[in-house]
Amino acid sequence: MSRLYNNPSVHMKNPELVEKKLKQMAVDGLDRLMIISDFDFTLSRHKDKNGEKCWSTHGVFDAVARVMNPELKQMFDELYKKYFSIEFCPLMTVEEKIPYMIEWWDQSHAHIVNAKFSRETIEGFTSNSRIFLRERAEELIGALSEHEIPLIVFSAGIGNIIETVMRNQLGAIPETMHIISNLMIFDDQDICADFTKPLIHTFNKNSSVITGDQPFYNQIVGRTNVILMGDSLGDIHMDVGVEHEGVALKIGFLNINFDTLLAKYLDSYDIVLVDDQTMEIPINILDHLRNSAFIGSRLSLTCHEEAEKEDVVGVELEEEEEKAAAEVMA
Repeated sequence: MSRLYNNPSVHMKNPELVEKKLKQMAVDGLDRLMIISDFDFTLSRHKDKNGEKCWSTHGVFDAVARVMNPELKQMFDELYKKYFSIEFCPLMTVEEKIPYMIEWWDQSHAHIVNAKFSRETIEGFTSNSRIFLRERAEELIGALSEHEIPLIVFSAGIGNIIETVMRNQLGAIPETMHIISNLMIFDDQDICADFTKPLIHTFNKNSSVITGDQPFYNQIVGRTNVILMGDSLGDIHMDVGVEHEGVALKIGFLNINFDTLLAKYLDSYDIVLVDDQTMEIPINILDHLRNSAFIGSRLSLTCHEEAEKEDVVGVELEEEEEKAAAEVMA
């Protein structure tokens, strides 16, 4: 907990509750844990080392349009101006925002389909995009893979682009990582012709879509404790639908509008990281849980060894008593 208290980017409304959740997770062990994370501006950076804003997965199409179709770029800009302020408006409820988010996503996807982008064009722009994983994200993903802890990436972005980014920046997508997102459907000429349904937007991402039909379902059965990571107030519900959910520790990355949004984020997330472009805190938490699990296993082993010693001593005493009794009888 000292690393949480001493990090200036960390804000907690109820530190005692955070500590209580961490203690329970440590007792339950890593085999009860899974991670559920958003992608855009959560696993990926919101701004680079020079302070320049990075892209979302939809931002790749802004870049493509800027180069290939300025008229399309103008349409994307108009949608952004209309809907972005609604997504982060502190005065509107989630229920009030949902119809606007559906409009935004539907219109954006329709523009992409109508522009008839090829797979090659999209992958080329993605490979040269300004989408970067957060500092130490590769380390976190590697540690989760090493300990076979599932990482469920829920994204209202575009899953094909997330997959390309992961392969480019990680080398490969770990078997423990599973991406649930909007996917482009390509026709026989490798042209984007549609998007998968149902639509996933900012405020309808949750774990109820994870059923026995999912190929990774068996990896998460019995994993009832969740570390959830997101950057919007819609992300706090990503754990809804987790079967027999135990402890949920929610970490929010607050990237913009710090003064107006911090209070709402503190009401929704256990830990809020303000203007933090790293995965340092999630790594610190995982290290804490790993070390606790190791200490617990060592204590268990020591107790088992002591019990075995006591059993051996008990047998030896019984043998000596039987020998003495036999000598007396003789």
